[in-house]
Amino acid sequence: MPALHEIDTDRKLITTTWSGEATDTELIDALTKYQQGIKSHPDYCSYNEIVDFSKTSDFKLSTDGLRMLVQIAAKSDVRGVKTRLAIIVGAPVAYGLARMYEVYRSLVPKVSKEVRVFRKLEDGFQWIGGNPHIDSDY
Repeated sequence: MPALHEIDTDRKLITTTWSGEATDTELIDALTKYQQGIKSHPDYCSYNEIVDFSKTSDFKLSTDGLRMLVQIAAKSDVRGVKTRLAIIVGAPVAYGLARMYEVYRSLVPKVSKEVRVFRKLEDGFQWIGGNPHIDSDY
């Protein structure tokens, strides 16, 4: 499975680490499962999120795929609940795609999630308001 989710209830943070290749189909499928299995849980609706693509080997995404991801992700927004999503990327192509996602997400009416793209995991954690776990995975 290319997506591994970690839920930190103390920090109210969900961290997802993606490995391997990222394609439209895989990302849409993973996000749909995440929305149904994790984000639909009422305790997690106010949690901030970090998605770490720094270990992703290749990106094969289309603009239609990005738009579909935005539509799926926006369904988990809870009116009046402001949250943050930090996207961590390494490769230049990943940075460009993540910035496109950030822009598309900001265009969603009544958006309640603030999205930012970072090149370093530590910067994403700092913006979210927490500190990364100190272990070999990061």
